[in-house]
Amino acid sequence: MNSTSQVLQEDALRGRVCLITGASRALGAAIARRMATYGADVIVNYHRSHEAASTLCAELEAMGVRALPIQADVTCPEEAKHLVVETRQQMGRADILVNNVGPYADRPFLELSLNDFDRVLAGNVRATFMLSRLVGCSMKEQGGGQIINIAATDLYHRSHSVYGLAKAGIQYLTEAMALELAPEVQVFALAPDLIGDNEDMSSDELVQRSIAATPMNRLVTRSEIAEMVCLLCAPAFAMATGHTFVLDGGRSIPRIAAGDSGGV
Repeated sequence: MNSTSQVLQEDALRGRVCLITGASRALGAAIARRMATYGADVIVNYHRSHEAASTLCAELEAMGVRALPIQADVTCPEEAKHLVVETRQQMGRADILVNNVGPYADRPFLELSLNDFDRVLAGNVRATFMLSRLVGCSMKEQGGGQIINIAATDLYHRSHSVYGLAKAGIQYLTEAMALELAPEVQVFALAPDLIGDNEDMSSDELVQRSIAATPMNRLVTRSEIAEMVCLLCAPAFAMATGHTFVLDGGRSIPRIAAGDSGGV
């Protein structure tokens, strides 16, 4: 089964406002569509893709929700603040924040440029920190909210260079900010493995190796990740916070090679 049907009741998130960073395309857009499916109003943050963001917002509005594109480079303090202020002015509040921006680089550390090191950490850790702080304070004042950070299973590896380092930082931030923002605000992270319906996928060999190493014999899809984001905003998870939910079909479960007893 590769598709995801709706799990929550229709209109489960009606009246709530969701701000999604980097939402004009790919996973961010999938999350925006799923939020709208459940009735949430959506702020579609984008950096450069104005046309894509506007087109997506028109699609979401046709689903019966409010949707607004707002340009901001979320690694820049002034623009991040503008994004939050504009969200409040246009929508009145933010009930859900999805920190989806997460630039990638995986050159070995000894070959990695300082510019790439700074870019990946800024897009993943710095942006997540700034937006969570700005929105989290307002959520505490209004008495509730959810922050969902998009990590990756790379945080468990030591072979993906600065990207794994950045995603490990997101997990740390998730746990630390869950403590600071409780009890009003819940903070979660999602750590998907390689996404199966990613059009940016460059290597069929990588896909096949990943599937072969996954007990569920397939890769996670954007719709499954988006559905999980929405589920974390539902009452069923009201007593959870600070956790990183892994969506990798069991690939990260520790195993020993066949025939290895694992003994001393």
